[in-house]
Amino acid sequence: MTPQPPPGEDIAALFEEGRRCFRKPDGLGAVRALEKVIDLDPAYRHPDGDNPYFYLGKINEVESRYKDAIALYSQALANDPWDEESLIGRGSCLSVTGQQDRAIADFQKVLAIPAQHRRAPVQHLLYAIAENYRQKNDYAAALHWGQQALEKEPDNFRHQELVKEMQARLMVKS
Repeated sequence: MTPQPPPGEDIAALFEEGRRCFRKPDGLGAVRALEKVIDLDPAYRHPDGDNPYFYLGKINEVESRYKDAIALYSQALANDPWDEESLIGRGSCLSVTGQQDRAIADFQKVLAIPAQHRRAPVQHLLYAIAENYRQKNDYAAALHWGQQALEKEPDNFRHQELVKEMQARLMVKS
């Protein structure tokens, strides 16, 4: 049987309290409210698609607790496999922890979301993929994805530098 919220509180109100604290920022208040939501309904999703696991994942990511953040983002994705923000959050944490193949897969999944439904700028996703290939020392793949990012945003200095660096590394390897 699902536990009931305390009298006068409902799950939606607790979730809103968690989001309000998250934006304040009041991390402890957010964690208290969002964990209570999960205790009451582990599959809770707000009508706008948000869920408590994403916010808890983001809090852990900001506090450099990447393993916990990855687990929380993964739980959000178990509830909604196409949760764009959780895919990006988990991909970022996977990148930081040296799990480039998994990070690339998450960023590519976000790219597969139809453009009219995707909020993340495509050039940022392309660059994230390129950067993960660079970290793997797969310079040809990094160049490929970096060039795509540069085509979308030709004046972006980071994209220009990545492409130049990959071209130089590939010239040295030849």
